[in-house]
Amino acid sequence: MTQTETNRSLITKAFEGLRHGDPSHLLPLFDENIEWRVMGSSAWSKHVKGLAHVERDLVGPLFARFAGPYLNIPELILADGDHVVVLAKGNAETLEGKRYDNDYCFVFRMAGDKIVEVREYMDTILADAALGS
Repeated sequence: MTQTETNRSLITKAFEGLRHGDPSHLLPLFDENIEWRVMGSSAWSKHVKGLAHVERDLVGPLFARFAGPYLNIPELILADGDHVVVLAKGNAETLEGKRYDNDYCFVFRMAGDKIVEVREYMDTILADAALGS
């Protein structure tokens, strides 16, 4: 299996879990030195470095806003070398009962079967409206 195929397989398995609200195949892929950029200029847009900071400053606050499981359904997964691109549709409800069904484009950079960089593109106006700023 080529590195492109391996990377696509790892991300595909992770998103098949997220389709059902199970992040157990995604979280172990995060490298200790991961960099995550949420593109845009909203309150949720940020550049976070390091696994502890990603968990504390991005993933933790996001998931604390949801009333139930967060689903992320992949629509398209493309891979080329160390990059994997995922088009996906979110499905969640906030604690206040608002729908948060965002559209995403994730660009993952892989190294050694780990995610070392994420660029996340989404509707940041929806994020601010549904999740608060």
